[in-house]
Amino acid sequence: MGNKGEYPDWFLWLWDKWFVLFLLLGVVTLVLIAGAVYLDTRFERFEHELKFVPPRSYEPPDLASYQAGEIDSEKMTRSGSIYAPCYSHIYYHGGSPLLLETTLSIRNINQDQPVYLTGVKYVDTDGESIKVYLDQPIKLAPFQTIEFLVEEKDSTGGSGANFLVNWMAEEQVVPPLVESVMVGASGSRAIAFTRSGVPIPAAQTGE
Repeated sequence: MGNKGEYPDWFLWLWDKWFVLFLLLGVVTLVLIAGAVYLDTRFERFEHELKFVPPRSYEPPDLASYQAGEIDSEKMTRSGSIYAPCYSHIYYHGGSPLLLETTLSIRNINQDQPVYLTGVKYVDTDGESIKVYLDQPIKLAPFQTIEFLVEEKDSTGGSGANFLVNWMAEEQVVPPLVESVMVGASGSRAIAFTRSGVPIPAAQTGE
């Protein structure tokens, strides 16, 4: 290397400690990389938490937010009724009843036309009306959904309960999609299933 007196002391110190400095630099680099990965992971998790909206508990729909406004009945060229089967309970273990909770889901599956609901009725196994959910027409915007709940503790509908949904629209539209979703639990076991609504011919509904 020549005469060491030709070089500054700090340079000679670095030359003697180059291996230690190399290791130290490597450790610092790894710490910086690990910190960057950790912060990136935390940021992604935080971003996901901001985007995630937990489902809220069910509340009866505020029908005022579905106001239909003034309806010209002469423009309503389409109408119909849909029968949706549901079950307050089903039988198991030799006839023991298993109580179920039912959600009635009514969806406007048209992408550019509203659908008007003129009636939603809950009927028991004997064909008797239990509850009328609508007292005036409401409007479902394109792709909008409205839901009605029959709680598990309400067993008045029986095993042959059903919903009757009446609707109308101004133009050629696809009828609303009507489904009933039943869930229930007994001990560690749970059950869930759906039933789709069936259109009723106009002659049977008096239309």
